[in-house]
Amino acid sequence: MRHILVLKSVAMVVYPSLAVLMVSVGCATVDPTPDYNRTRTLIDQGTGVAEAYSPEQDGLSAEELSAYLSDGLTSDEAVRMALLNNRKLQAAFSDIGMARADWVQSGLLSNPSLGIGVMFPAGGGLSNIQGSLAQNIVDLWQMPVKKRIAEHQVEGQIVRVARLAGELAAATTRAYYAAVAADDLLAIAEDNLDLLGKSYDVTKAQREAGVASALDENLQRGELLRAELDLRNARLASVNAKRSLAGLLSLDLNTDELDLTDPLPESGEHAFNADSLIAVARENRLDLKALEEAVGASSAEIKLEFLRVFPEVSIGISGERLEGRGQPGRDVAADFARSSLRAGGLAIPDVQTRGERAAEGRQEIEYMWGPNISVTLPIFDQNQAQIARAQYGRVQAIKSYEDLYLSIAQDIRIAVDRASVLWTNVAFYRESLLPQAQKNLEFTDVAYKAGSTNVLTLLESQRALLKTRRGYVLAWSDASMSLSDLERAVGLPLAIATDAASKADSIGTGQPTESQDD
Repeated sequence: MRHILVLKSVAMVVYPSLAVLMVSVGCATVDPTPDYNRTRTLIDQGTGVAEAYSPEQDGLSAEELSAYLSDGLTSDEAVRMALLNNRKLQAAFSDIGMARADWVQSGLLSNPSLGIGVMFPAGGGLSNIQGSLAQNIVDLWQMPVKKRIAEHQVEGQIVRVARLAGELAAATTRAYYAAVAADDLLAIAEDNLDLLGKSYDVTKAQREAGVASALDENLQRGELLRAELDLRNARLASVNAKRSLAGLLSLDLNTDELDLTDPLPESGEHAFNADSLIAVARENRLDLKALEEAVGASSAEIKLEFLRVFPEVSIGISGERLEGRGQPGRDVAADFARSSLRAGGLAIPDVQTRGERAAEGRQEIEYMWGPNISVTLPIFDQNQAQIARAQYGRVQAIKSYEDLYLSIAQDIRIAVDRASVLWTNVAFYRESLLPQAQKNLEFTDVAYKAGSTNVLTLLESQRALLKTRRGYVLAWSDASMSLSDLERAVGLPLAIATDAASKADSIGTGQPTESQDD
C-alpha cells in the first residue's frame, strides 16, 4: 500500500504538469497570415500597388501571365507583375514566416526532464528504484524578453520584405525604361541605315553620271557598312534589355513576346524640394525602420544575456524505493525439533503472527520522496563575454541606424540634382540640339545634291544627326530612370512623396491644408 500511495503522490504532480505542457504545445501554432497582410499594406503604401504577392494565395497562373502580355505591357503592369511573380520577393516572404515561428518558439517552456534508475541487490531481494521529474524554470523570467526580441525581429523582417518590394518596383521601372530606350535606339539605327542607303544610292547614281567620284561612293559605302554593324549591336542591346526586364518579372519567354507599349515619360515639371523629401524619407524609409527594430532587439538582447547569468534553475520531485532483503522461508519440522531439544521435551516453536510481521515491516523505511532544486552556480562563467557581445551588437545597430539616417539626406540631394539636370538636358536636346542637327543635315543634303559641297561634309552632318538622336534618347532614358532612383531614395512613389512634403511644408509655415480645412 505504501508504494501505491507514493505513486499516487507523484502522479498528482506529474499529470497536471504534463497536462499544462500539452495544452501549451497545442496552442503553439505558427500563423504568419497577419504579418503577410501587414507586409502587403506596407508594399501598397511604398509602391502604390495593392496586388502584391502573398504566400496565402496562389501566384500568377499561365493564363493570367498570358492575359498580362496579350495586348502589350505597360510600365504599371510590369511593376504589378513583378510584385506578384518575382521569385526573389516570393522567397523573402518565407523570412517572415520563419521570424514568426521564432516568436512562437520564444513563448514555449523548455521540456521537463524525467529520470528513472533501477539497481539490483547482489544477494537478491527488492531492487532500488529512483525517479525524478524536474523543470528548468529560468524560462519564466527569460520568456518575456525572448518574446520581445522575437517581436522586433518579426517587425524587422516585415519592413525588410516591404522595402525589397519597393526596390523591386523601382528596378522594374528602370528596366522597363531601359528596354524602351533600347527599342528607340534600334529604331534610330534602322532609320540611319535607311537614310545612308538612300544617300549611297544618290552618290552611286551621281558617280555613274560623272558628277561624283569613286571615292565619294566608297566613303558612302563605308558609312553604310558601319550603319549595318550599329544595327546589329542595337538589336542585341534591345534583346538584352528586354531579357533583363523579363528576369525581374520571373518570365521564361522569348523577347519577341514582350511588347512594351508605354513610351518614355514626358518631362513635365520636376521641381523637387530636397529638404522636404528628406523629412518624408526619414519618416517612411522601411530600411530605416528595420534598423530601428534591430536597435530595439539589441537592447532586449543585453537584458536577456544578464538573465542568463543563471543558465539553469530546475525544480521538481524525486522518489526512491530502497532495496531490501527478502525474508527467508521457514522449515516447521526443524524449528519444532530445535524448540523441543532446548526445552528437554516436546515444545511448539515460536511463530510470528501476520500482524506482528506487518508491524515489524513498518519499522523499516522502504520509500522516500520529496521536492528538489538544482541551480547552476555562475562561479567561473558569469556570461560576461556574451553580455559584452550583446552590448557591442547594440552599439553596432545604433551606428548602422545613424549611418543610414544621415546618408538618406545626401542620397536624396544627389537624386534631386541629378533628375533636375537630366531633365534640363532632355529639354535642351529637344528644343535646341536636335532641331539644329536636323536642319544642318537638310541644308547639307540640298547643297550636296546641288554639287556645292562634298561628300565628307554630308557624312559629317549625317554622323552629327545620328549622334544627337542617340544622345537625346539616352538622355531621355537616364532622366526617366532618375525618377525611379529618386523614388527609391525617398521610399515612396513621387506623387505620394511630393504630396506629403507639400503638406509638411504647409504645416511648417502655418498654412492650412485640405485635411485641416475638413
